[in-house]
Amino acid sequence: MKCLFIGDVVGKNGRYAVRKYLSENHYDFVCCNVENSAAGFGITDKIYKEFVSLGITVMTSGNHTWDKHDINDHINQWDQFIRPINLQNEERGVGYKIISINNKQYAIINIIGNVFMDKVSENPFTSFDKIYNSLPSDTFIVVDFHGEATSEKVAFGYYVDGRANVVIGTHTHIQTNDLKVLPKGTLYLTDVGMCGSYCSILGMNIEPIIERFVYQNKARFSVETEGEALFNGIEFNIDNNIVYDYKLIYKIY
Repeated sequence: MKCLFIGDVVGKNGRYAVRKYLSENHYDFVCCNVENSAAGFGITDKIYKEFVSLGITVMTSGNHTWDKHDINDHINQWDQFIRPINLQNEERGVGYKIISINNKQYAIINIIGNVFMDKVSENPFTSFDKIYNSLPSDTFIVVDFHGEATSEKVAFGYYVDGRANVVIGTHTHIQTNDLKVLPKGTLYLTDVGMCGSYCSILGMNIEPIIERFVYQNKARFSVETEGEALFNGIEFNIDNNIVYDYKLIYKIY
């Protein structure tokens, strides 16, 4: 089975990059982090339906999940959307999804980190344990770990090594160069990167962010919509729960 995991989609240019890439390539399974897809903050019902039409199998999210108010009217009807499983006191939506392809079960789990994040969440390590212990032993497990601290992501990778089949980090919007198979067989990447404006800071307009760093003010961030679009992802193949032929994707449109 040929699989694709797409990095955080940021705004209009990010959605364009996803459309463009998926029009040129075919996959049996596509997972995509969509929490920044609506003008850089959150997701709307219209954009959710657009991603479904593109053939995205599962959409993950993170700390910006609730940034658009109308998500409250739709999240429980969005069959292909998951939010972090370990958000405290959160009853809206679901945190993982089990899908069946060719009579094989695949679990996609969305987990948010605790370090330097502004959302109160349960322990991500023990939250994984609870889900893992409830799954059939032959389930293929993919984890989107949405976190800021690279050390927390790496620690999580080794913690679930041999239990999760694939662990992919999201949130920092910068693709890392540490794609590898851990000692017990888990395919691991600290951060898959983003889909968004190539000449930007994490998909946002450059000037307000520089102004905040220089003057320590509260300049408002806004998504960059002009210029070339960057596509970041990771492609991998699965056969009998073994991951092979994996590679990073870095493409500019």
